[in-house]
Amino acid sequence: MVLKATFKRSFFKTFTWRVFASLDTALLTWFFSGDVVTGLKVGGLEVVTKLIIYFLHERAWRIGWKKQTDDFHHSKRRSLYKAITYRVIGTMDTFLIAWFFTGSAFTGSKVAIAEVFTKIFIYYVHERIWDRQKIGN
Repeated sequence: MVLKATFKRSFFKTFTWRVFASLDTALLTWFFSGDVVTGLKVGGLEVVTKLIIYFLHERAWRIGWKKQTDDFHHSKRRSLYKAITYRVIGTMDTFLIAWFFTGSAFTGSKVAIAEVFTKIFIYYVHERIWDRQKIGN
């Protein structure tokens, strides 16, 4: 029963994060491009690409590691490395998608750079909200 509750919580938390994160990207793209449709296209495609990237990133971090019980697997250092590598890959993804839809590498750069900062703030707020939720506990 605890496993299902944990899965349910993770599912809802993942879903709400993806909604807010992609909405952030859509709004940033709209702001920098001046076109709401372009913003929606970038945010919409990002939902798909970020889910795939997240899955592959998680799998890649499992390859070559000893057991999940080793010291490094549960270390703060590993979590930091994972966070940094995911943010770098995610930012590159946003840059390429924004560049593709806006036709401007400069606009893509502005969206990608801005999102690094907005995502930190949004992620923090998201974590604080979920820390108070009883869903799946």
